[in-house]
Amino acid sequence: MKAILAFNRTKLARGIIGAVFAAVLTFVLFFLTLMTFNWIAGLSGASVPAWMPQTQTVLKTIVPILAGVYGFTSGLGIVFNKSSRFFYYAAGTALAWGLFGQAIGFVIGASIVALFGGEFLGEGGFALGAIISIIGFMIGSGVTSDWIQWMFGYEAPLHHGAPDGEPEWMRYFSVDVNHKVIGIQYAITGVIVLLVGGTLAIIFRLELAMPGLQLLTVGQYNTMFSAHGIIMIASILLGIGGMMNFLVPVMIGASDMAFPRLNAFSFWISIPSALLILIGMFVGGGWDTGWVGYPPLSSSFAPSGVILFLLGFYFNGFASIASAINVLTTVATMRAKGMSMWRVPIFIWTAIAASLIQFTATQTVGMSLTMVVAERVLGMGFFDATPLASGFPVGDPILYQHLFWFYSHPVVYVFILPGLGIVSELLPVFCRKPLFGYKWVAVSSLGIALLGFLVWAHHMFASGMGDSLRYVFMTSTMFVGIPT
Repeated sequence: MKAILAFNRTKLARGIIGAVFAAVLTFVLFFLTLMTFNWIAGLSGASVPAWMPQTQTVLKTIVPILAGVYGFTSGLGIVFNKSSRFFYYAAGTALAWGLFGQAIGFVIGASIVALFGGEFLGEGGFALGAIISIIGFMIGSGVTSDWIQWMFGYEAPLHHGAPDGEPEWMRYFSVDVNHKVIGIQYAITGVIVLLVGGTLAIIFRLELAMPGLQLLTVGQYNTMFSAHGIIMIASILLGIGGMMNFLVPVMIGASDMAFPRLNAFSFWISIPSALLILIGMFVGGGWDTGWVGYPPLSSSFAPSGVILFLLGFYFNGFASIASAINVLTTVATMRAKGMSMWRVPIFIWTAIAASLIQFTATQTVGMSLTMVVAERVLGMGFFDATPLASGFPVGDPILYQHLFWFYSHPVVYVFILPGLGIVSELLPVFCRKPLFGYKWVAVSSLGIALLGFLVWAHHMFASGMGDSLRYVFMTSTMFVGIPT
């Protein structure tokens, strides 16, 4: 174990990661540039010379190889100018090591499926490859290093600050257990994800600027607006995670979160899960199910890329659950002496309510996503409405909607509650008066969280439920307005 950790710190290891990072980054940028060029040429109606496609194919191979060689020399420190300095430091980040581990993990998982007679890039290969790729990312990035050292009987004290021998700013690109650093990592990642989702929206809105298809095919259009929906939701969740991680310990007088390593885990697992969602757009035909992923569209008719979407969504739930456990435990056990629950800032109450929703509701959507993957890969019929000889169906697609919306409606209040908490903190400051009805605001935050679990089926009025249920959920939906 110590030998592996020692190798990770060598120049050779840094050179290898620098080569892979430079090659992959260059390939992606070059591919996007060529795709944009071809789109513009197609829109303008300009004729493309016959030699252009062959040249592009050759350049797609040569340019990443040259970039990989440059990245290797940069990682070794042989070349050290402005551009090589970027690859040198990038090769030492947890992100670069994690991506390397994720790629290796995916190949291992898909290879295992191929060894047992499945397709390397079939649905089974995508599923097992995605699962092991998450493990590979977490090991490669160093998130699990302390736990692995414990397993082998070594001491693993908490490490604060940048990795040894690196500048201080590198801690923001490395696995760090400080709650403020993790809060900033959450926030910056949320902004980046927001820009990605916004870019997708701009692209498919440009497609709608004129009748007919100009930029995208039908499948690409459906995939883009599907990805836009889930990516924008993920960006808000990351932003909320940043606020709670940064502010909760400070507001209750704690030195850090209750579980610092779990806190780092909850952030870093969101990175490979988001990448699975994005990669699913480009492999296996993409995924055009909409962000809700309703079966039978997701379980029977969608392209194979939906496997990566479902598993990316599933593992992103780990981040929500782990972060929620951390917040709840921190507030319950690490408040400063003399700070009772009725003395904590009002933002803490909204964070508690949001965390309770994340901890309880996320498990149901994880169950529904697991069932869809099992139906596609293992042939199970959870949502298959095909009737049996007895006349009863194998499964029921409406079950997915119940499980999905039991999570997806309460999660709306995860977005709203911290915002209400921030507003409730700012108003007394600028009005120069104490918050009116502190206890009512605190209890109402928990009331919103509770009632949020009783209204999910108002998303399903067109799904064929009985009239009596419609009245129940219409009434409970109006009740949410009382604590709000």
